[in-house]
Amino acid sequence: MNRRQLLVSIGSVSITLIAGCTGDTEESDREQADANGDRGSGDSGNDNGDSGSDKLVEILDHEFYNNGAYDAGVSGTLENVSGEELSYVGVNVFYLDSEGVQIEEGLDNTTELAADRKWKFDVGYLGDDPSEIEEYEIKTDVTDY
Repeated sequence: MNRRQLLVSIGSVSITLIAGCTGDTEESDREQADANGDRGSGDSGNDNGDSGSDKLVEILDHEFYNNGAYDAGVSGTLENVSGEELSYVGVNVFYLDSEGVQIEEGLDNTTELAADRKWKFDVGYLGDDPSEIEEYEIKTDVTDY
């Protein structure tokens, strides 16, 4: 791992820890992988764990990509459906092996996401063997200061 990747990883973890302490909502989605390692896209759960009009963001789509070592991850599109600008939006992806054990995690985030704006996220897998990934879970973290 080069120095830049290490610094980005450390910064991402720090932001995740700080944001996790102040987050308002979370969303989870677990995707099954098929035997050849391809990952399908699907619904993004229950809109932040909130019901009805209380949701702040909605994941419109997501998919796993695998271009080899250090070039794999989950990309997708998220929309701010809160009706207000959101100070911080983070997307965490937890990469799991065939036994459901977490083998890696990644984060992408943005700030000042305007009302009704869509954002393309890309959460990289920093491990060297993406073939280990059997499924993944997506969580969102939203903070509105």
